[in-house]
Amino acid sequence: MNWISLDSLEQLKVIKETSENQRVLLLMFSPGNSVNFVVKFLLEREWNEDEMKMKTYILDLVGSEELSGEIEKEFGAVKESPQVLIIERGKPVFNASYGRILFSELRKFSN
Repeated sequence: MNWISLDSLEQLKVIKETSENQRVLLLMFSPGNSVNFVVKFLLEREWNEDEMKMKTYILDLVGSEELSGEIEKEFGAVKESPQVLIIERGKPVFNASYGRILFSELRKFSN
């Protein structure tokens, strides 16, 4: 996976713009939590760039209150960790957290 670090409000605009032409995956996670690392590792292990063909952003929730608040406001995603959103045409079409983050579900959104 080619993670793009989400670290500015301007990038949220880019995500919305990009999602007009292709789906965008956003992983929100807390690096101090082992469950978060397991989810990230499993995504990376299963991900196939040729199949999925979507931009992948990652947000470290530690110290990102402003960004996570804007994501909640913009996409209606109550902050959980780990959490995956798939954005299409500026709207979330998939939202899962914890054990509900299954690659078989993400695969349904391959481009």
